[in-house]
Amino acid sequence: MIEWLYYPALALSLALGLWFLVDTARFARPGRPHAIGIGVMEAAVLTVIVGGFARVPGAPGDEKALFFSYLVVALLVPVFAYFWGRIDRSRWGIGTVAVAPFVVAALLFRCNQIWETHINVVG
Repeated sequence: MIEWLYYPALALSLALGLWFLVDTARFARPGRPHAIGIGVMEAAVLTVIVGGFARVPGAPGDEKALFFSYLVVALLVPVFAYFWGRIDRSRWGIGTVAVAPFVVAALLFRCNQIWETHINVVG
């Protein structure tokens, strides 16, 4: 993957996960700051997807469908988790939102592994 897109997106998702875990310990409800954080993380993941689309199609190797499926899931998970956290009226609704950035980080990490071992894009 394009490192200057991948590493900031990974760091951002981990930082948001830590922030949301602190809010989970405080039993905070998901609100506008959380939505903005998830929106910024979505923008970072979207730039990784666009960078992947720009470089992968002509590259040799297999696992391209798996690579893009991980990226699309990384784009969808935070949105669904935020809405689930908003409709959960218990004090653990933010916990659902807190898990999403860690899922995104794991998916981005796995995409990077697929990129390095199966897609064979040099540069």
